[in-house]
Amino acid sequence: MRKLKGKNWPEVLEYAESIRDGRKIACEELKQAVERFFHDLENPDYWMDSKDPEFCIQIIEKTICHQQGERLDGTPLRGTPFLLEPFHKFIIYNLVGFKLKGTEIVRFHEALIYIPRKNIKTSFAASLAWALSLLYRKSGAKTYIASAALMQSLESFNFLKYNINRMGENIKDGGSIKIIDNNNEHSIESQFGDEEGSFFIRALAANPDAQDSLNCNIAIA
Repeated sequence: MRKLKGKNWPEVLEYAESIRDGRKIACEELKQAVERFFHDLENPDYWMDSKDPEFCIQIIEKTICHQQGERLDGTPLRGTPFLLEPFHKFIIYNLVGFKLKGTEIVRFHEALIYIPRKNIKTSFAASLAWALSLLYRKSGAKTYIASAALMQSLESFNFLKYNINRMGENIKDGGSIKIIDNNNEHSIESQFGDEEGSFFIRALAANPDAQDSLNCNIAIA
């Protein structure tokens, strides 16, 4: 396992081992997640691909910055690189690293993530959606961000909008990403060409009557 190629793999493995060995305090559910992680690594039905997790981690850390917040010492975070914590990387490796033997099909298609308030949850979800949209662009990635209230969905949307504008990738500034942000629609879209694919991200308020036919491969609820 330690020979797996991947810049962030040693940190992920150390995080999991520290919980398994009792060196890091963790709740029962996290201990179970770690137990499943090691069991899956030994399971011949799956294989661990470090390429996709590393792509997602490095896309986030190299293109995304904090929009707001402070460090524990009060230092402002706005505009500083969004450097993921070990538990973030552990989640990413689980989600896109494990694949069915002999295929590119990921083992997991859903994740229920519990993180206490003010511990980088909404921005992480948005960053992960951004990375996955780029990872799956050749398949025509489509992402919906849905919550009980539109304002909550816009937390993730505005975070991505801030970063796209900061990178100068808004089509209005000569970039390649089209942003629609008005009373009728809140969306982010880019077309890379037939061979390179596309992605589409839209923020919505929860409305079961209107959303039961939505077709997407990435969803934040």
